Amino acid sequence: MRRQPTARLVSFGLLLVLALAAVLLGSGQAAAQSTAETAKPLSPLHPVFAMLDADGQNVLESGAPVSTMQTCGACHNTDFIASHSFHADLGLSSMTAPGQTASGRAWDTSNGLFGRWDPLTYRYLTPAGDARLDLSTAEWLQVLGARVAGGGPATTSRNGAPLTSLAPDATNPEANLLTTDGTVAPWDWKRSGVAEMDCFLCHLDQPDHAARTAALAAGDFGWANTATLAATGIVTASASGWVWNPQAFAPDGALLPAYVRVQDPTNANCAQCHGLVHTDANTPLTLTGCDLDDPQTATTGQVISGQKISASGVNVAGKDALNRAWDIHAERQLACTDCHYSLNNPIHVQESDETRPSHLVYDPRRLDLGAYLERPDHNLARGQSAQYTVAPELKGTMRRCESCHSAESHNSWLPYVDRHMAVLSCESCHVPHLYAPAIESVDWTVLNAEGASVVSCRGTEDANGGVDTLIEGFTPVLLLRDNIDGGQQLAPYNLISAWYWIYDDANGAPRPAPLADLQAAWFENGVYAPELMAIFDADGNGALDAMELRLDSDAKTAAVAARLAARGLGNPRIEGEIQPYSINHNVARGEWATRDCQTCHHDDAALSQPIHLAGFLPGGVAPTLVNDANVGNSGSIQQGEDGAVYFQPGLAEAGVYIFGRNRIAWVDWVGLALFFGVLAAVSLHAGLRVFIAWRHPRPKPELHPVYMYDAYERFWHWLQTVAIILLIFTGLVIHRPDVLGMFSFRYMVWLHNMLALILLVNAAMSLFYHLTSGAIQQFIPRPYGFFDQAILQAKYYLYHIFQGGPHPLEKTRTQKLNPLQQVTYFGLLNVLLPLQIITGGLMWGVQQWPQVAQMLGGLPLLAPVHTLVAWLFATFIVAHVYLTTTGPTVLTDIKAMLTGWEDVEVHPHLEERPEHA
Repeated sequence: MRRQPTARLVSFGLLLVLALAAVLLGSGQAAAQSTAETAKPLSPLHPVFAMLDADGQNVLESGAPVSTMQTCGACHNTDFIASHSFHADLGLSSMTAPGQTASGRAWDTSNGLFGRWDPLTYRYLTPAGDARLDLSTAEWLQVLGARVAGGGPATTSRNGAPLTSLAPDATNPEANLLTTDGTVAPWDWKRSGVAEMDCFLCHLDQPDHAARTAALAAGDFGWANTATLAATGIVTASASGWVWNPQAFAPDGALLPAYVRVQDPTNANCAQCHGLVHTDANTPLTLTGCDLDDPQTATTGQVISGQKISASGVNVAGKDALNRAWDIHAERQLACTDCHYSLNNPIHVQESDETRPSHLVYDPRRLDLGAYLERPDHNLARGQSAQYTVAPELKGTMRRCESCHSAESHNSWLPYVDRHMAVLSCESCHVPHLYAPAIESVDWTVLNAEGASVVSCRGTEDANGGVDTLIEGFTPVLLLRDNIDGGQQLAPYNLISAWYWIYDDANGAPRPAPLADLQAAWFENGVYAPELMAIFDADGNGALDAMELRLDSDAKTAAVAARLAARGLGNPRIEGEIQPYSINHNVARGEWATRDCQTCHHDDAALSQPIHLAGFLPGGVAPTLVNDANVGNSGSIQQGEDGAVYFQPGLAEAGVYIFGRNRIAWVDWVGLALFFGVLAAVSLHAGLRVFIAWRHPRPKPELHPVYMYDAYERFWHWLQTVAIILLIFTGLVIHRPDVLGMFSFRYMVWLHNMLALILLVNAAMSLFYHLTSGAIQQFIPRPYGFFDQAILQAKYYLYHIFQGGPHPLEKTRTQKLNPLQQVTYFGLLNVLLPLQIITGGLMWGVQQWPQVAQMLGGLPLLAPVHTLVAWLFATFIVAHVYLTTTGPTVLTDIKAMLTGWEDVEVHPHLEERPEHA
């Protein structure tokens, strides 16, 4: 009995041990599983690798900065990659002497960021031989490093030699630096190192762009790529510099799998240099002002986000109703690289017509995947943007909207789909409005208190406001885009105007005034120069507000010019330019796109709306479009009564004809004059008839019935009458939707076309009937006695009808028309009707046979001719309807055309009539 408790205790102990063992075993397995999970690389396909320095040694051994060319070059051909990337080249390969680029500026030396001057960032890359230094190569990398991927001009000199081979030289803009005190110092590239093409920047999931930018700004170019790894744990910052973390490496020197964070580029990677990208669906998107840290957003208002605007943290006007995504493609989870892919990517590659065999529609042969991974072309497919001019040979290499979408869905509501697609880019309707602010103007002719330009933003109350600033957004201007294929399409743009000082250097070459000289001219001891304050400070309060800080008088302009000249700048003067910025993102889906025809087909059409450039003209200088933008120079600079400056698109001058918007005034005036002239004449004539008939009643003439019109004649007559009247009405709606806007433009276009088809078929059947029946003879004037009879008929209408005289000519079934009617119908049926059918047919067929219409002047000629003939038809109808009242009774002729029977006057023989006695 005593042993029972002991046995129970032993059993309980055994159970406790087993349970503890199970827990320990389970936790050990869980820990092992957790460790295994954290050890997984981001990309299971990418192997581990060693981090190598420029000499090919492991960085753990050398402690030197990482070399992407050596590290990534262990598997990939990094020399090929760096030489096939316009992100790296940035215009270095197209460097020329100043003034020889397509921009038209006398100081540009390339078509890329390295050499193409940008008034937004302002600083000028100084070419060799210039006496004044603004930006050397080293300072260019320091100032603009946030947008430089490395390689190209960050490693190579303008003549192709490595930068590290250049000896420090205070006279060489590739080996010197402008210091803060205005002196020029030599720059030692061997000491600073160079910035190789940074693979980590685009291929890591957490690149530290800020740390990299800080390293570049500090001149630590060689360590910049290493700084990109700061957020990975592979390297850490210390007081003495960057230190490699041994815990991130395996015993063999390769990275542990957990630290291999290599991936395909994501939208977030692209956003580091391009624009605002928001991918966190749980965090409201916010933005502030026109921040050039997000250049694409600042210059165009484009935001790449799938979040609903109504759910964002942006204070957009009418936000609650904007239940649409900032960008439909981002909402649909598309990545930047889905459109901007590597040009030799075997998945996306599209062969050009020049290289594809002519007998093949599709060439299935592709680059082997292994070969692609070794030598991926980093020239990415690109569109046709106006602002990026580097590598122009690659423009238009990406797929366009029509590569993924079909326009057939528009057939149910949009007339002339092919014509619309030929003239309008998809973005014209699918990016109707931008809901973020964008830069409107940059004025470098004056400097604000911080020594920077005065920037104005469109679409917001305050360009420098915070997240609570009200944003209304803006409607982009539509300009003719010059496509790569030689065609033109209307596309949306933002226009940024800029004004700045230029001067003539010692060689007489124009250059933008260096920022250091501008600041020295405007400030003394950190405040505005007293000489300038005396002229600019109108209210004498010791500060310059926005209305005072502007060159709006000759005295202000002369004062600044004098101070610049005192700095040694020859002939200082102001220039202004307009840079178009293409808008291709922030695409809206169908219900948010432009669908109302009258948005374009109206006097106040969106197509012809001007865009505001600035509140005034700095220095009175009108800006001009830059030469290397992809827009046709169709427009003009206009200034309002309040001094505001606008760009007015000139689509009509460029040959773009828009129904309901474009019209020739004199055509309408002539048409109206004819119409109302005839209406007034018949009204006067009818009034006199009524008055005389009332004063001198006419005896009722002797009548006898004649079966004048058979059934078919009456049918085609009334069908033609109804068709012509409705054609005139629907044509008038299409021509003047501003006056008749209550009618559906789209429906009127469809109805007009259907009526035209009815008229054409009816006219053809009528012609066949009159030819086969011989009735055509009635419409052909007879030479014998024609003029005598015509004079008799005219005298009747002008004189005898008022006396109650009989019709001078007898109307019979075989001779229904008098000479005046014959000549009228002869012109109507042989000139006006064919002309109207031909011009209408060519206008309708302009999308099927544009070359035929173009041979005859295109829509700008065909449409006015068509309109004038329509006015003539309307005038004829007035006269025709009135003349039907000149029979024995007012309704005799109308009844005849309804029943076929007409009461005809009994005529005596011609020799018995009084006028022939």
